[in-house]
Amino acid sequence: MFYGDLPSFLRTIILALRLQPDVFSAVQTDPAGLWVALGVVAVAGFSEATGQSLVLFLNHIRPSRFGLALAIGAGSHFLGYLLWTLTIWGAGGALFGQEQSLPAVASAVGLSYAPQIFSFFVLTPYLGNLFGVVLSLWSRAAVIVAVRVGLRLETWQAVTLAIIGWAVLQTVRRTVGRPVMRVQRWLASRAAGVSLEL
Repeated sequence: MFYGDLPSFLRTIILALRLQPDVFSAVQTDPAGLWVALGVVAVAGFSEATGQSLVLFLNHIRPSRFGLALAIGAGSHFLGYLLWTLTIWGAGGALFGQEQSLPAVASAVGLSYAPQIFSFFVLTPYLGNLFGVVLSLWSRAAVIVAVRVGLRLETWQAVTLAIIGWAVLQTVRRTVGRPVMRVQRWLASRAAGVSLEL
């Protein structure tokens, strides 16, 4: 299914956006599957960072610092993906005795980030909140399909793991992650050369 070329990559994304179970299953067994999934996460992170670039433009960031500030935002996105993957993999083994390898789970969860390639729409004036809600629901549905197919679980088990993964991610962001987020904002401000304010 995956041949490493752009048309195949785009077809894979389209199938993931349609929540086709077969693509989430295939991404785990194909030798290039993990790279495809990481590519989807990277595109989603770049899309989110591009949407946030409006803040950079409003703060009159010099072009030389723009790329570094975007890279820091994309890196934060990738860390969230790693945490969610590890949580789903660990909880799946502990609660439901799933025996899938970590790379297989990482491939399925990474592909479920496909809806987030539209994250740059979240900062659209007037419609940004609506886009945010739609993307959030779409992403949750993709994660549930990915976990159900990827870990060979029942739907209720996949929903449970998706909720646990989301809850852990939100808890970390609001507790231990707060200092990390402050450091990230400080780094982004240093990279941009100004204090980033809306």
